[in-house]
Amino acid sequence: MNQIFRKTLTTRHFDLDWNRHVTSRTYEKFAYDARCEVLKEFGFSIESMLNNAIVISPNSSYVRFLNQQFVNSEIDVETEVFSLPNSSLFWKQLMVDKDGKKVCTIESVSSLYQNGFLLSIENIPKINNQKQHEFSIHPKPIQQNSIEHDYYIPYSDMNCFWILPADAIWKIFEEGRFLFFKEIVDFQLIKETDSTTFFMGGEIQIFHQPSPGSHIKLYSWIESFEKIRFYFRQDIVDGNGKLLASMKDEQLFVSLSNSRPKRAPSAFFEKIERFIE
Repeated sequence: MNQIFRKTLTTRHFDLDWNRHVTSRTYEKFAYDARCEVLKEFGFSIESMLNNAIVISPNSSYVRFLNQQFVNSEIDVETEVFSLPNSSLFWKQLMVDKDGKKVCTIESVSSLYQNGFLLSIENIPKINNQKQHEFSIHPKPIQQNSIEHDYYIPYSDMNCFWILPADAIWKIFEEGRFLFFKEIVDFQLIKETDSTTFFMGGEIQIFHQPSPGSHIKLYSWIESFEKIRFYFRQDIVDGNGKLLASMKDEQLFVSLSNSRPKRAPSAFFEKIERFIE
């Protein structure tokens, strides 16, 4: 039986987002913190990695949000790690609140590099029959019904390894959602219809690390639309047209006043209809 590592973290006031609950990036930061603690158990502390030119690079994330949280919530992060055939690391993480309710699950893949070469950690168990999420993102040509935005990646988003951690890449996609809705939907419609959308989960695949200090293009569109939810797609492309990362997220319509699911307002659908794949 594989070992489960546990760490308790607490949400803070600055973790609240515009929807008045703990932002998605907080959970990834909690997960990252727990992953670093696990690596330390295997002899790869942050200090030793920095001293030996070892870098942790994120490859993919699959996340599901199960129970929204407020400030001062104690979250237990349960972490399992497995070694993939290519020596990358597969992480399974479950976050549970103090009442034992599941808050969030994150499956992710990351790699350790030393001077550009992939490292393997001998004592981490092999993946064997552990089930992995099957990604539904497939690289596509730029969609004719997508909207394009320019985005500058701040140097201040890079971490101690001088790269973008996963939560910084999540931030780019979050910004893309805001840019899309500000231009196409208009934030005033949120108040007029008492409707907002909650990020319920999604997939992120990183094909090439976006560079801090670079200008990229964000392409956004709606992959599919249902009565109370839709699936939002985004691609990050560099100045040479190379696809760097993709995201597909599930957005659930909820009432702004009581946070309960509701049918999509017709005014919203009318505005975004031409951007549905």
